[in-house]
Amino acid sequence: MNHISSASESLRTDLARTLGFVNYPHDAAAEPYLNYLTNRCIGSDTMEAYIRLLIRVVKYFDEGPADSSVLRSIQGLLDVESSSPVYTQQSHEDVEDTVLYAIGTWTLLLSSFIHLPLAGGLRKVTAAYNLRTHGSACGSQPYGEDLAGLVLRSGLLPVPIHYLPPDHTICKNGSFQTAAMLSPFPQPLSASFSTSQVDAGASASTCIDDDLQRRVSLVFLHDLDSLESLTIDATRLNAYTLNVFGAVDVAWTHNVSRHLSLSKRDGRHILEIFSLPCALDATSLKLGGITTELAQEIKETYALLFNASHQIPRHTKLARILGVGSFCWCRFCSMRRHRNRAIMSYKKFSKHRTLGAKKAQRAHNSEYDPLLAKLMSSESSDWTPDMFPHLWARIVILEEHLEEAKPWSVWVLFRDRRDTLQFWTFLWVPQSY
Repeated sequence: MNHISSASESLRTDLARTLGFVNYPHDAAAEPYLNYLTNRCIGSDTMEAYIRLLIRVVKYFDEGPADSSVLRSIQGLLDVESSSPVYTQQSHEDVEDTVLYAIGTWTLLLSSFIHLPLAGGLRKVTAAYNLRTHGSACGSQPYGEDLAGLVLRSGLLPVPIHYLPPDHTICKNGSFQTAAMLSPFPQPLSASFSTSQVDAGASASTCIDDDLQRRVSLVFLHDLDSLESLTIDATRLNAYTLNVFGAVDVAWTHNVSRHLSLSKRDGRHILEIFSLPCALDATSLKLGGITTELAQEIKETYALLFNASHQIPRHTKLARILGVGSFCWCRFCSMRRHRNRAIMSYKKFSKHRTLGAKKAQRAHNSEYDPLLAKLMSSESSDWTPDMFPHLWARIVILEEHLEEAKPWSVWVLFRDRRDTLQFWTFLWVPQSY
């Protein structure tokens, strides 16, 4: 941190404590998160001005007004910053870009808050909010919401299955259907009808009748019972098996909303994994809709992805002594090598210089988070919907991808034991040429 002045160091401490790390700098666990924030100082602002902006933004949403009915809206923050002496010479559009950039960086949703050139300059968070609330990517007032309201209503963060409306259920592919569509009983009302749409002050004649409500609730409870009985073995679904049998590569991301998302790039399937678990300990993140429960779920996934083996084979210690562990083909040694490669790729990812960062920042503070490696090596359990209610839909999508994946090479087919009939057929049936 040689390029940071003593004044910036003092501001850095103020920022850490504003974010919720009250023991900083005595406890340096938040250092990677702070490096991530300061590495993204771009534009015309100095480092000191940028840190002060981050502090003002966090305090604006954290220090609620005396009148709890008054909303601490994003538009209110934009108005405050536009009228401040710091930005009096800048246009409203520039102030909006600067403030939303700071919000996205702080909340670990930066790629969702900046303009997307390929989408005509839209921001993902506002476009998603408008689509979900008005059916169009434009035309509403998303900045009238507070920060948590905008993020949650945009649907960017995973939804806990326990909090689904009583007329919806989760499908295996992660989509939602109405319980009325699945119910075998008569459906006198529209399948898209939701009890959450019923106004609290409406008369009893306009509410859903008790019998239909009971039937819908029973179907929903049955769906929840089915979910709670599900368990996916971590030795079957993990980063190694996804890579070997499902041709899925790991890609590290700073956007917390993308954690465990399966996407496709350049013809390859990509599993996105959040790279700054230390930031999840910041108490201020709840202001952006990231609950303590979601943060804990994310932390629990690292061990299941990279340390799924419950028992260490006896030969492992001997192999380490003889130095032949890199040649062992057993599942445990293969998974350990895969984890080591993932950590190496993570270290390279943490060294990448931020695009647009000031040239004066000749050094790039490392964003490598030791907590991630620690979580990757901790003891794992299994994937269950009660332990991962927020991430369960994404976990099911990964399991479905692994289930449907076909061997893409002879070596993979030889290693794959998921379909024993296919394996023994390959070994014993003569091949025709």
